[in-house]
Amino acid sequence: MLGSIGIFAQAKTDQLPKTAQDFISQHFSSVTVEGVEENSNWKIWEDDKYEVRLSNGIELDFDENGNLMEMESKNNEAIPDAALPSNVATYLKTNYSGVAIKGWEKDSKGQEVELVDGTELEFDAEGKFLKID
Repeated sequence: MLGSIGIFAQAKTDQLPKTAQDFISQHFSSVTVEGVEENSNWKIWEDDKYEVRLSNGIELDFDENGNLMEMESKNNEAIPDAALPSNVATYLKTNYSGVAIKGWEKDSKGQEVELVDGTELEFDAEGKFLKID
């Protein structure tokens, strides 16, 4: 039961790894960081160490080294193309120009992108398109 509650310890933005701080500054400099949560030791099944909430409704998850693992828009605010890996962004610009990105996730198997129209696209770890899910 305790594990399903999800206990978090509050963390300050400056306590994020520099890689995560730099990513936020580069891609979301015009947006306010509303909160940063560091997953506690009770959430050992989580790959994501830090969860960052932005004022525009986008949530970012980073691993313990500050590498981005997931971006998700909670209110259909478009995720900037430039925040995506370059191969994925290029594919989307070529094949889905004008369709906003709602989410992006990376795991050990590859990457997945969700568009606001509900389309889900799968890519390998290097950003090569695999299929529509």
